[in-house]
Amino acid sequence: LGRLMNRCRAAPLLALLGIARGRPVGSMRGGGGTSFLSNMCRLRGGQHGAAAGETQIFETVVSSEVTRVATSPFEGQKPGTSGLRKKTSVFLQPGYLENFIQSLFDSLPDGELRGATLVVSGDGRYGNAAAVQIICKMAAAHGVARVWVGRDGLLSTPAASCVIREREGGVACGGVILSASHNPGGPDGDFGIKYNVRNGGPALESLTEEVYERSTQIREYAIVAGVPGGGL
Repeated sequence: LGRLMNRCRAAPLLALLGIARGRPVGSMRGGGGTSFLSNMCRLRGGQHGAAAGETQIFETVVSSEVTRVATSPFEGQKPGTSGLRKKTSVFLQPGYLENFIQSLFDSLPDGELRGATLVVSGDGRYGNAAAVQIICKMAAAHGVARVWVGRDGLLSTPAASCVIREREGGVACGGVILSASHNPGGPDGDFGIKYNVRNGGPALESLTEEVYERSTQIREYAIVAGVPGGGL
């Protein structure tokens, strides 16, 4: 269902709003089978208006389900302070990105994502848009209330850090940034992913070590497959 909400002057951000119903998903640390939980998600997307600087805001409401997908660990998902960097072809393996994001979400403090605002964007290298879509769907599955995405999924690392710290007074709990810095991109190049915390800076080593440890033990990840794409 699509509905034109209003036309306003706004920053070029998309907001994915996930509103959970029923039993909370939590961090999905427990084991056992595939389960489905009812969810309602709202997607707010911006499109360029007729005049410069204007944004048309549309709202889409869909019924979705949180799904636990069985998986197994990939070797070498050990991030540093600059995140996890691998060849693009490695990230394109089915389940590779999902495993890392699940390990990241499981490593955050209990309850940090429930009802939170999360920034998700990248530097536009090959696979950026598809990765943003997956992360938004997984964020919705873990109770994130809003995901702020740069127009076309693009935010530089400094810009994403600024949005985390400053937008709406710094309400975001952190941000997932898709970048391999100066490394060349493209299908034969590199892809990267890192997590910046509430102050906009990179995650501490204690968190990245926890992510790696969980990545070696992962058995399932949670995703809301029915969340619409948001025009990326």
